[in-house]
Amino acid sequence: MSSDADVARQLKRYRRMTTLVGWWPRWLARVFSVFRTRWVLATGDFDKVRKIVSDNLDPILPPGVDRAAATERLLRNYGMFLTDYFRIPAMKPSWMKSMFWPLQGMEHIDAALAAGKGAILATAHLGNWELGGIAMRMRGLGVTAVAVPDSLNVAVTQWRDEARRGHGIEVVNVATGLMAPLELARALEANRVVAMLVDRNFVESDPVELDFFGRKAKFPRGPALLSQATGAPILPAFVIMGAKGKYVAEVGTPIRCPEEGTKRERTAVTTRKLVDVLERKIRENAEQWYIFDPYWGGEPQSNTARAVAGLKDMTSPLQ
Repeated sequence: MSSDADVARQLKRYRRMTTLVGWWPRWLARVFSVFRTRWVLATGDFDKVRKIVSDNLDPILPPGVDRAAATERLLRNYGMFLTDYFRIPAMKPSWMKSMFWPLQGMEHIDAALAAGKGAILATAHLGNWELGGIAMRMRGLGVTAVAVPDSLNVAVTQWRDEARRGHGIEVVNVATGLMAPLELARALEANRVVAMLVDRNFVESDPVELDFFGRKAKFPRGPALLSQATGAPILPAFVIMGAKGKYVAEVGTPIRCPEEGTKRERTAVTTRKLVDVLERKIRENAEQWYIFDPYWGGEPQSNTARAVAGLKDMTSPLQ
């Protein structure tokens, strides 16, 4: 548990990083990121982190792909993620054209909101998920982000929530009490976009266990249950780094719960459909899947890899 002094010191460091890269032209921030990331990886002890990432990628990458090289590319990509992440407090609508290719699938969000029941935006730790909520806000949409507090680094939670709220994003921390489902239902009733990460189960005691890349993994029931309760569609959405360092933001076709079967059966079917989309997008962009604690066969603990590697002061806002 971090002391108040530790939290204050880390927050100061994060805000200093925002000042450093947030006001630079993006091309300069990207150059800085490339050199800084390579220097950090070359001088730091990341052997344990590399092993974790390589193991996580093992069932995803096709045969013949060099795991070590793919791991290195993923870590370098994550350096770029962090650079753009720390630019979020300074982001302006005028940046969108230079950072994004044309948004794809916005008609699915428009249709959901036209129906008046809100939309559940389901994504993964893939690409730069944080920018998705910012992009929605800059289009004038009401956004509620579902968050899990970082148990190992209070400063990460505070900075992340501060950055989101600075752009008018409502934050609901699901580990803070039993009222979270009601809060999310109210957000949908207000015709807001509720955004959540769904490739990990962090808080549910009875998750759905499914085949994922040929192995067993656990996924939250929450998106399917929330959709059943409110009628809001689940929209898979991803923000992937594409050509020339610009992001491809894509909203997929709606996933709706079947009307027949028990609640548990309908939840399982809906979650399976969503996981199929996650599997396809992660396979296509495996070197942008930022999971830094052991994924297969273990319960997730946010930022575990940093602690395991003895890098407790390393900035790593993963959730």
